[in-house]
Amino acid sequence: MKAIGYARRSKESGDRAVSVEDQRERIDAYCREQGFTLAETLTDDGVSGGKRERFSRIRDAMRQHRAGVLVVYHLDRFARDLAGGLDTLDGFARRGVELHVVGRGRIEADTASGFLTTSVELLLADHYRRAIGEKTRDALARLRSQGRRTSRFPPYGFAFANDGVSLQPVEAERRAIEEAVRLRPGRSLRTLSAELARRGFVARSGKPFVPSVLRDIVSNRSDANSGA
Repeated sequence: MKAIGYARRSKESGDRAVSVEDQRERIDAYCREQGFTLAETLTDDGVSGGKRERFSRIRDAMRQHRAGVLVVYHLDRFARDLAGGLDTLDGFARRGVELHVVGRGRIEADTASGFLTTSVELLLADHYRRAIGEKTRDALARLRSQGRRTSRFPPYGFAFANDGVSLQPVEAERRAIEEAVRLRPGRSLRTLSAELARRGFVARSGKPFVPSVLRDIVSNRSDANSGA
């Protein structure tokens, strides 16, 4: 039987977390033990278990290789999202696709007792993800309120001061943000990016803004205005 492996490590993971390389090795060893033909192992490093677009990649790979088994190192590597995880497992069951966890075997979410057990596990994983997210947002908000550094790179519109911690505004980038907010209504992010570039407003790389980055810039600015 053909199998697809999936390894994931979130950006919040510490040094003690199992790396994607270790997960890949254990998935490979499990497939050999079970007699599965491992067609491909998908990896996401620095990706939250709540990102549902991952499931589309997995389903596409399963269809492409006509695989009947998905192998993960641990159930929470597959999903930390209760609704998304159960929905994907339900789709697997309808198509006869099996989910296997290394050292544990097949996850029987298609039986009543198996569904209950899997639901509880995914619920706990979902809760843990949400709790970590709340703590992280609170800590970052506190740092931002103090004008302190929250990442290796300053947010667009600011630069690190000489102390390497405090933030100071960058006038050219602030103008780009204001223009983006002003032009946003009625425009898609791609159209907005092109229009900003035409007016001379581009990202730090010197290239037009990537839509996802532009969305965050506009959203953060809009949130700040609404809370003022």
